[in-house]
Amino acid sequence: MSIHEEVKKKAINSLKWSILVEIVNRTATPVIFIILARLLTPADFGIMATAMIAISFSQIFWDAGLSKALVQTREAPEDAAHIVFWTNIFLGVLIYFILFASAPAVALFFNSPASEPVLRVLGCQIVIASFSSVQQALFVRDLNFRILFWIKLVTAFVPVLCSIPLALSGYGVWALVIGSLAGQIINCLLLWRLSAWRPKFIYNKSLADKLFAFGFWVVGEGITIWLVLWGDNLIVGKFLGIHDLGVYRTGWMMVNFVFGIVLSPFIPVLYPTLSRLQDNIPAMIKIFLKVNRVIMALVLPIGVGLFLVGSDAAFVFFGNKWQGLGLVLSVIGLTNGITWTVGINTELYRSFGRPDVNTKLMFVAALYYLPSYYIAASFGLEIFVYARLIVGTLGILIHVYVCKKLFNISPFYLWHEGKNIIFSTAAMAFSVIIIKWGIMPVVHIPHIFISIMIIAGAGCLTYLGCLWYLDRPFILETRNLLKKVAFN
Repeated sequence: MSIHEEVKKKAINSLKWSILVEIVNRTATPVIFIILARLLTPADFGIMATAMIAISFSQIFWDAGLSKALVQTREAPEDAAHIVFWTNIFLGVLIYFILFASAPAVALFFNSPASEPVLRVLGCQIVIASFSSVQQALFVRDLNFRILFWIKLVTAFVPVLCSIPLALSGYGVWALVIGSLAGQIINCLLLWRLSAWRPKFIYNKSLADKLFAFGFWVVGEGITIWLVLWGDNLIVGKFLGIHDLGVYRTGWMMVNFVFGIVLSPFIPVLYPTLSRLQDNIPAMIKIFLKVNRVIMALVLPIGVGLFLVGSDAAFVFFGNKWQGLGLVLSVIGLTNGITWTVGINTELYRSFGRPDVNTKLMFVAALYYLPSYYIAASFGLEIFVYARLIVGTLGILIHVYVCKKLFNISPFYLWHEGKNIIFSTAAMAFSVIIIKWGIMPVVHIPHIFISIMIIAGAGCLTYLGCLWYLDRPFILETRNLLKKVAFN
């Protein structure tokens, strides 16, 4: 069996466990999140978000990009793992103390005194995570997602045992903090228990230099990704206030939960799979195009569907106190549906050994994202989310150009691979509009939840029917892949 076939077989088997990981995590977490949103206030989630903005930035540096370097490196993973472990421990402790000292400044920036103690306590998760980053990376490198599934299965329900009882007892934002920390601790303990790897006091300087050379660009990419992914939260929290930050962050997270259910199984498997094929560029490109087509078939209808029914879903699940959440769900949902058509391109560049490409692209993106966010924030939350849609869509052109430049992929590859998906999504949107605004007002369904389910069901059937008519081989090929995943 060739290396290509061996990697492909292992990736398919790993995909099954990756899917199970995400089904557990992405279904349990939103349910728990909705329950907590019913019990807590937008301001509680806003305070939590201010702490996460600072923590997410600091997390870029404690790992120093070394976990991804460990997954990608061609050197002996055992030797590289010791370097990554001791470096991450040192950086994790150092950065936590910096975060602890800067907590008053963060609280002052957001004009939120309650953020200071929350940040100092929640920041402990940086140190906890640094103790298990190597075990996690080694499981990913070996495409061993079966063990990660069982870990996720256990840790996904920790908030049920911690956060919900505390929220019912009136602990407010601390219910979120304790639940998050408890999940991180359990995750760390399980990774140590199930991993055979143990650290030794070994530090190969020449190998460390190679890992840091790769990690340098990953850190740079991480900073620019943070500016793009968290810069909007930073600006909303600063200029629109803690309440709007809570609404915006909650809507953003719910959209990512939805997309994560169907997308996250592919992403953890894709990077190590492509990395194993970095010496066979045609095979790498072939897998990339196949996976990207499947992703397009998922994200476009989901994004358009959220845009059309997001407001109704927000009212049903969150209630009246979350005013503005429907708008965020709708527009951010459409944004993700569009931008995810090039969402896995970053994995392709990194697997090719060019993490610098991602860093440069994200830096360019930050140059026009952040000024746009800053200007839009002065007009309120509605204009802000539409500005995010516009600038996100523009980024697609940049990735298309880079694919052409690096891999000689046609600049029209999204259209060639996805035109039938686009037509089917348009048909779905048309059917949803007809049913929602034409038929439902006449029929008078007694409950809005039932209406949403009818509309969603009709939209799904229309989409699948059109895609079956336009591209039956693609559906059959995808079905066969899922069969292999399920029974391998």
